[in-house]
Amino acid sequence: MILEHGDKRRENILKNGEVLLRMRSTGGGAKGCMAGGIILIVIAALLMAVFLAMDLALAGTLVFGGFFGIPGILLLLLGVLFQRRKRKKYLDYYQEETGFDKEELGLLEQEIMEPDMIMFGNVPLEKNMGYSEKKPQIACMLTRNYFVMPLIMGKSYIRRVSDMILATYSTEIPGINGYKHGLVFLSRRDDIAYMNAFLTRDVCHEIMKALWEKNPEIIDQQRFSYGERVYDVIKDSPEIVKLYENVADRAVSFKSLLIL
Repeated sequence: MILEHGDKRRENILKNGEVLLRMRSTGGGAKGCMAGGIILIVIAALLMAVFLAMDLALAGTLVFGGFFGIPGILLLLLGVLFQRRKRKKYLDYYQEETGFDKEELGLLEQEIMEPDMIMFGNVPLEKNMGYSEKKPQIACMLTRNYFVMPLIMGKSYIRRVSDMILATYSTEIPGINGYKHGLVFLSRRDDIAYMNAFLTRDVCHEIMKALWEKNPEIIDQQRFSYGERVYDVIKDSPEIVKLYENVADRAVSFKSLLIL
């Protein structure tokens, strides 16, 4: 689904700006440490309460405080420190991930906040992920010049639309117990194709349509032929990037040389 300008779900994501910082602050090992620490502290408190009711407060404090409470506090503090460092270094992460300088990251942030940015919401078929029509997963954001897809663990896929080589829907994404379906995408900056198997078919096609409208040179097929060879983006993405780079310097459309 496309979350239009003015949609409360969209505005909730964009409120107060700093979208890149909030994307980076989501999930990750730091949040895991904090959650684990809180769980241990709660367990220690509950067990100590039981011993207190049995007039064994000292024994409960020594045993369960030392076994659960102290490690829990240390784990919580460690998670807080890691999270603070992660937030402080978020621009360094994006610079390394994208190759953009801070000035271009600032431009990206501005474009994300503009009304013509296209935001795609997604409700995965897996019902246990906690998303719904009222609170959809943010599949990606497409600005005038950039393709932005939040990933798990606070990571993100961010590329210039002009650098995108391919975006296609596939039912052959490798997964546990067989193949999954979703979006496969590749840019000239990638070493290997990226795949998102959480997106529904309709959302994949909405994203592809919007990408193709911005850059008609983006390939829309999983497989294509060049010369006597058939390329499959899931299996041959490094070779596809090399092939694209070999042709990119010529005054010719890469897509026009392919048999799709």
